[in-house]
Amino acid sequence: MHQAGPPKTVPQTILDWSQGRPLWQRDALRRIVTGGTLDAAAINEVLDLCKKEHGAPDISLTAAALEAVHLPANPGNGATITLVSLGDVVGVNQLASRQTLAFEQQGLTVVYGPNGAGKSGYGRVLKRACRARKAGEIMPDAFSLTTGGKATASFTISQDGVQQPVLPWEDNANPDPVLSAVSVFDRECGAVHIQDKTEVAFRPFGLDIPDDLAAVCTQIKVLLQSEETQFKALRDPVFEKPTWGATTAVGRIMSNLKHNTKLEPLANLAVMTDVERARLQQLTEDLAKNPVEAAAEQHQFAEGIARLLRYLKKVEEFYSDDALNTLKSFADDARTKRFAATIAAENAFKDATLPGVGAEVWRELWEAARHYSKHVERQFPPAEGEHCVLCHQPLDAETGARLGGFEGFIRDDTEKQADTAENVYTKTLKEFRTRQPDIRLVADIRRWIAIQHSDVAAGVLRFMATADLRRLQCLRDIEHNGVMTLSPMSVIPETELLALESDTRTYAGQLEAAADVGGRQILQAEHNELEDRAAATALHEVATKEVERLEKLERIAKCLSQTATTSITKLGNELADDIITPRMRDRFQREIVRLAAEKVRVEVVRSGGQYGSPNYQIRLFANPKTKVHLVLSEGEQTCVALAAFLTELATATHKSALIFDDPVTSLDHRWRKKVAQRLVDEAKERQIIVFTHDLVFVNDLNDSARGQGIPAKLANLSRGPEGTGIVGDGLPWDHAGVKARLDRLEKDQRAAKTLYDANDEDAYRSSAVRLYGFLRATWERALEEIVFAGVLMRHRDYIDTKHLKKVTALLETDTEAFRAAFKKCSDIIEAHDPSRVRNEEPPPPSEISDDIKALKDWADALRIRQNAVA
Repeated sequence: MHQAGPPKTVPQTILDWSQGRPLWQRDALRRIVTGGTLDAAAINEVLDLCKKEHGAPDISLTAAALEAVHLPANPGNGATITLVSLGDVVGVNQLASRQTLAFEQQGLTVVYGPNGAGKSGYGRVLKRACRARKAGEIMPDAFSLTTGGKATASFTISQDGVQQPVLPWEDNANPDPVLSAVSVFDRECGAVHIQDKTEVAFRPFGLDIPDDLAAVCTQIKVLLQSEETQFKALRDPVFEKPTWGATTAVGRIMSNLKHNTKLEPLANLAVMTDVERARLQQLTEDLAKNPVEAAAEQHQFAEGIARLLRYLKKVEEFYSDDALNTLKSFADDARTKRFAATIAAENAFKDATLPGVGAEVWRELWEAARHYSKHVERQFPPAEGEHCVLCHQPLDAETGARLGGFEGFIRDDTEKQADTAENVYTKTLKEFRTRQPDIRLVADIRRWIAIQHSDVAAGVLRFMATADLRRLQCLRDIEHNGVMTLSPMSVIPETELLALESDTRTYAGQLEAAADVGGRQILQAEHNELEDRAAATALHEVATKEVERLEKLERIAKCLSQTATTSITKLGNELADDIITPRMRDRFQREIVRLAAEKVRVEVVRSGGQYGSPNYQIRLFANPKTKVHLVLSEGEQTCVALAAFLTELATATHKSALIFDDPVTSLDHRWRKKVAQRLVDEAKERQIIVFTHDLVFVNDLNDSARGQGIPAKLANLSRGPEGTGIVGDGLPWDHAGVKARLDRLEKDQRAAKTLYDANDEDAYRSSAVRLYGFLRATWERALEEIVFAGVLMRHRDYIDTKHLKKVTALLETDTEAFRAAFKKCSDIIEAHDPSRVRNEEPPPPSEISDDIKALKDWADALRIRQNAVA
């Protein structure tokens, strides 16, 4: 048959509930469970985790969810965790090193320490290592030059009565799961607090966890709302008065920006070609003009493009390979035929007296003579006997024959062919030279084209340049025989020019149509589209910031949606209804009666908390509306706090150690004694450790433990050269009882004997005199503690009459022994200025031992008789 396990604790129930919560809340729960209420720095870290969970970049912090390892240990019903010792404390205030604080495992340990003795340092270690409502911070020694690093210590524990290996401890946010079973109470971390100074209330351990989580959510909500307000105020004013058109592509993007808008389309729209920019400029100018005049300009531009194209095609024709090769062939033909005529002339005039006869100059002279002859109506060349038109001398037969030979040469066929070829070449070359391509003829229209279509204008210029280069190359090469070398001619951008002409004529038609409203709206829409695109680069920056702002607001909205405390409040109420309330009411009443009897007439009742989760308030029976803090004294409030703390144990399933740090500060003796009795009663069930600086409370605890037979261990803390927290057994000398003092005297006697055996006379004398001073004080303490049986005690504010009968056991022999021993001590110590002639040696160690034993025997004998009387 399956056996049901132990009931779940409040923290375990919270852990199960947290599995469905956002990761940042689970991290906050871990912090609350391990360290208590979150401070401002922790709140900001949890806020960052919340943002990171919803996509915030550049947050390196990583969430750590609440896990079972963070919960207080729950060893099981009847199991116990006890502390054996705490030692090797390093890095805590001014606590001295190499100290070990041992604890009574089966009962009560009382650690006494005056202010400044190191008690609070050990208390902080225990609160951080174990489980406390407010663990606080551990501070290193502010005066040490080697401060830094985390505090460390070593714990020895016992589980179910079996001592465990030494447990190293380091100060961090994750207490050891076993040590966390040990609970710590002090006035600061007690479960009672004053709410708005109007009522006393406490929240059982565990039930404050959802309350703290709700507080975290509320604080984060406030921070998020503040950020939300700031980001809403950062909206660019341009969105209130947009500079873009609502219907343009850019305007549609800018008018509908969201947190997840992709801005690549806007960036693409910002990329404009030169043609588009020129189109925008043209539209801007033309829409500012009369549409009819603007259309006429565009028609004129189209005609100019057509003229340009026609001119370019003529240039292409003039400087084509065929045209240039034809010119080259004419040049080559003229040279060839002239060469042939020259050879013929050389043969015809080989006997000529002067050189150059038959050459070109000579032929020109000859033809000039012929022309003159016609002018004077003479035959040319003249016949024999006639006068020469050149020299005006009558010609003889030989001269006439020579002139007739010259004329024959001229009329020869080779010369005619040469003349004809030269005439054709000369005419063609003259025409070629008059057709030189002139970029100035197309400069105006080309510049107009360049404004909108720089590539087309460049193509025109490139064509004209290559045509002119071919002209120069042709002129260079026609002067010589051989192959003519020509660069390739660039292609006329005919397609582009035709398209541009067509677009221009279309645009001219649109401008003409713009004379009415509809036509103008079409052009205006195109203009607006291009104008917004021209501004898109600057708008992209505005849009980027806006999308980032909207993304942050979206993230804040998602975070805010998770700060609602409804489910947390529901958890708190369920914990109160199902786990805590049934166990608490009766337990609290029992505890408050045990601590304050009928003096504090209060009850615990459920009431609404700050976030709807329940509080447990302390109210007066007589008048529930009375402000409790105005009625209860500080001591009574402390009793209520202790009652609440012990009541919380009703929710635990184990009986591990409890630690109380100065639980009775400022209490009067009535409450102090009640608290002492209650803690000793609890020591019957579990280990109780009490730190206190109240010596009367120490006596109350010690007396109550001795009266109930509870094992009790006394320890004291003091300050020394090594620092604070020097551990000593029992109470300090001033507060130690007779038995403890006798033990110390015996130890000091053995130390003095060592000096005596070493012949260190001065050191031995000082030690012996000091010993007799302490022995004299112990005889005095014996009067108070033994002779008067604790009926009257110095610094105690009441008389304990129940042991008055024991005083009758004192005999005359006891008083004589007391007087003699007390006188001997007084004579040895340096209480008075000794005579200068007296220089007595101190008693030897054996005699000191006998004197100590005499007090011990005296005390034992008197106690035996007192017990017999009682």
